[in-house]
Amino acid sequence: MYRLGFDIGGTHIACGIINDETFEIVGKDACAFFRGQSAEKTAQCMAELAKNTAARCGTDFQQIETVGVCIPGSIDAKNGTVVNAYNLGFHNVPFRQIVKETFNKPAAMLNDADAAALAEHRLGVLRGTRNSLLVTLGTGFGGGIILNGEIFCGGRGFGVELGHIQMDMHGEKCTCGRRGCIETLCAASRLTRDALRLAEKKKQEGDKLGETLYDAGTLIAAARAGDIECTEAWNRYLDDLSNALVSLINILDPEIIAVGGGVSGAGDFLIVPLNERVAKGSFFKKPTPVVKALLGNDAGLAGAALFGAETAPHR
Repeated sequence: MYRLGFDIGGTHIACGIINDETFEIVGKDACAFFRGQSAEKTAQCMAELAKNTAARCGTDFQQIETVGVCIPGSIDAKNGTVVNAYNLGFHNVPFRQIVKETFNKPAAMLNDADAAALAEHRLGVLRGTRNSLLVTLGTGFGGGIILNGEIFCGGRGFGVELGHIQMDMHGEKCTCGRRGCIETLCAASRLTRDALRLAEKKKQEGDKLGETLYDAGTLIAAARAGDIECTEAWNRYLDDLSNALVSLINILDPEIIAVGGGVSGAGDFLIVPLNERVAKGSFFKKPTPVVKALLGNDAGLAGAALFGAETAPHR
């Protein structure tokens, strides 16, 4: 038997077919997602993607038992509704039912950071912990909480929105409408804005580096190479990220924090100074260790498939 997992992001849909016994990904692929397209159209694209992926990896589509989907935003996992997914343009959409009808298979849905946390807890770096935290540093800032060995979906089943905790009420406007959310300060998109600002400045100064700065990855590379202004921007980012993590530690006291998402690709260039700052700012004598997540870009779809396998047959 096999399980399907989907990770729907702001620009693409990733699909994974997963062996039910080993939980290895036997096939995966992705297709474009366009913000504002209907939920029905999205589900149809998912079905086509899944069938093409199954054909390429030689899997019998009829042997797929369940479908799990993870989405960035506020999700009512119990009732299968996308309450608000600003980056997708979905609001109060009964998406689980739409997926269930499109695939004619049991379906389940959860927040993307919760899915990644679930996967890291069952298969990755959070394995064996009872109380831990995963944060994802991508287009947005996501967070998934493992509480008493289970994914914490909140008292009403909506999960948590750690990225929309306010850090600066006079700060930059967030996609949610508020100002100075953790997401505006700690997501990869913040580094991209810094990169574009510095690129313009350097071009005006005749610095050729300005031609190569355009996103978070190029800013990190320039900081690693020793550019002073990019290093200063990187250090400001680390200060804000560590402050956010210290606040979350003060609330949750997790055994460990895993960091995933695009920025985590910086490896020790991120993790080492982040641990130093977290230890310095920690209220507790024994600081919470911060580590790089293990599963990378596959965490979301693996967690979605896991969630589908565990809960979809009962829904």
